[in-house]
Amino acid sequence: MSTAVKSPWFLLAGVVVAALSLVVAITGPASEVSKNRTEVKSLVAEPVNSPSVTEFALPLDTPLDQLPQTDAGFFCDTGMIEWLRRFGTEVPPYEQISIRSAAEDGAMLVVDNLRAVDVNRYEPQPVMHFQCPDSGNADTAILELRLDRDRVARELVNGSSDNIRPFAFNLEPGEQGNLELRMWSDDTYSYSGRIVADVTTGTTKGTVSLPLNGEDSTKFDRVGLGKYGRLVVAPGRTKTDFLCELYPAGYSRWRPRDDERAEDSFDCTLEKVRSLLAEIGGTS
Repeated sequence: MSTAVKSPWFLLAGVVVAALSLVVAITGPASEVSKNRTEVKSLVAEPVNSPSVTEFALPLDTPLDQLPQTDAGFFCDTGMIEWLRRFGTEVPPYEQISIRSAAEDGAMLVVDNLRAVDVNRYEPQPVMHFQCPDSGNADTAILELRLDRDRVARELVNGSSDNIRPFAFNLEPGEQGNLELRMWSDDTYSYSGRIVADVTTGTTKGTVSLPLNGEDSTKFDRVGLGKYGRLVVAPGRTKTDFLCELYPAGYSRWRPRDDERAEDSFDCTLEKVRSLLAEIGGTS
């Protein structure tokens, strides 16, 4: 009579095959098992602001007569922006952040409670507001965050400050979205700090820092413009001409009253810019 099992190794091999079959039956094929499951660290965030849409706080004595000529009409080109960065502090009008779930399978990521932390408030120096205008934004979730109040972002419904809701963004595995963060404050002070958000997947929750534009992507620096913020200077038709807007005394960029609207934009020379700054400087 022949033996049923000729070798103990043959028996061991059978046990291994049976175990692997059981694993596949329970978890699926090997390719499915190796997929990246959703975790808090699955969130990938990157700043994506347009480099030509920004603003600067410039010292009042900035030699604007040396500002390079732009070929971009009333907008700023690369050479102009590089020059402005040499003399002033860049203060983008908004921060646009791309967010994505790097997971290939599993639960969705919920991004919410976006807020400013580690905030410092300090006295600003007298500066000029120079603007590189925005020619239009892509569709995105628009958030508003007050640095001088509760410091928690709220989403603008249809882009209106009069219609807000708590912010929350859901990302399925592999899905991507965009956030536009508008940071506001009174112009009396400058503010610096970091932007963080809570990320939840299933029952797991964590807090992540969101990267921003600028030399140091880990933090923001919002320079208060003070009373000189009444004057907004932007590129004009030629190297010696600028486009200006002038707001009334007491103007604040945060929700101006109907009687605090700017005059219509007007052409102004460097001499006119200097004259208006001196006039504003002489007011209380």
